[in-house]
Amino acid sequence: MRFQFKSFIAFTLFAIGSNIYISPSAQAANFKTNFTPEKYNSQKDILLNSITQNQNTFDNFSLVQSAEILYNTPITGVQPGSSSIPGPGNNNTGSASTERGDNATFPVPVSGLNNPTNNEIVAFLSNRNLNNLLDTEDTGASKINLFFDSSIQQDNTGLDNLFFWERGMNSDLGVQAIDSTGKLLGNFLKLSRNEQKSAGYAIDTTEIGGSQQVGYWGVNLSQLGVDSLSGIQVIAKSKANGDLEDYNGPDYKVVARKTTRRVPEPGTVLGLGIIAGTIGLLRRRRLTGV
Repeated sequence: MRFQFKSFIAFTLFAIGSNIYISPSAQAANFKTNFTPEKYNSQKDILLNSITQNQNTFDNFSLVQSAEILYNTPITGVQPGSSSIPGPGNNNTGSASTERGDNATFPVPVSGLNNPTNNEIVAFLSNRNLNNLLDTEDTGASKINLFFDSSIQQDNTGLDNLFFWERGMNSDLGVQAIDSTGKLLGNFLKLSRNEQKSAGYAIDTTEIGGSQQVGYWGVNLSQLGVDSLSGIQVIAKSKANGDLEDYNGPDYKVVARKTTRRVPEPGTVLGLGIIAGTIGLLRRRRLTGV
């Protein structure tokens, strides 16, 4: 009888352990951008409230805290009377610059015909205003390190870790994880314009003549080949810069989801509880001599 009982316990522990091992995390899915006001004006502030993904709504965002421009095609040929806005004298040279809705609030003036600084990039990416962003010229190339205000950790919630919005839904963006020193981690990931889905709003900014729909990408750390990161390197490629492909000037905003603790799988919690109970029962049987 004792042998049969021990065999049962061994089988139970094996079965539960196997179940814990193979229990998969939920897969990332599309997400919904929740913003204010719901009846937005494409030229004014559109504030990110929260994101809904896999029936979970969260607002624990980590924003860009610092930036390091590694390369950014410089602005050239600036003439008296020229401007970065559409119309006569328009100068669209350069690459990434800070941008806002025509009537949106802004932390500092847009860089316009001046090459942006690290601090200016941070100013436009460190808030939740989806009408403050980086604008990349179609033939421009850039490579910029963006560091978040907290370390981003992988978990098993099935939620994405990084969330991007791209004005126009017509450009690509390269992304790779970095550590706190800017060292590249994991693998490079190209976010394709063909994989974008509508974010449910449009924006009209100073460097375009009308509103454009905004698309989005969600990225899980597993796609970057890492389980944690301090920031990301964002890359825009251009054949004019000698690259093999054109990303067509991505205009983007990015936030990360804060992860404060690893959430156990439901199956893991149940399995550990059964294991603990079974071990306790075994000990009691030994004490009673059964």
